[in-house]
Amino acid sequence: MLFIILNTFLFAQTNSQTPVAKDIENIKNFIRDVAVGEMHPDVILSQHVLLSDSLDDGMYDYLEASIAEIQLNLSTKNPAEIQYIPFHQLPRKETRDIDPEGKSTEQMYFLKYRGRQLLAVYIEQDKIASFTLVSKGHKTAHFVTY
Repeated sequence: MLFIILNTFLFAQTNSQTPVAKDIENIKNFIRDVAVGEMHPDVILSQHVLLSDSLDDGMYDYLEASIAEIQLNLSTKNPAEIQYIPFHQLPRKETRDIDPEGKSTEQMYFLKYRGRQLLAVYIEQDKIASFTLVSKGHKTAHFVTY
């Protein structure tokens, strides 16, 4: 009986997680798997990243190389010092040059390390839909989804 009560309590706590907390947990899991370096990039992509069915080989190779680059960048960082900041918590001066292009800013997060931007992430369907923020000209940037 105690097991059932405890299990019900733990299940309720897991399901009561806010959308922001859930998104940040997903991002932390992605960062952990990339930083540890024990998983091949294609496994990380399949487990953590939302990929379209029409993704071509060139883009897939680019994403694998991007994972390797993030891994290299994280190798000199203490993961405990990474800050996970939702879009709306950043000062306006840090977000004014980002064009959401209709994507929900509620699912955009910026990872900072010692005050410097480390990575920008967009979440969709409980997976990372983008970790690529690129310039689109006219002093604006946007998330590229895969």
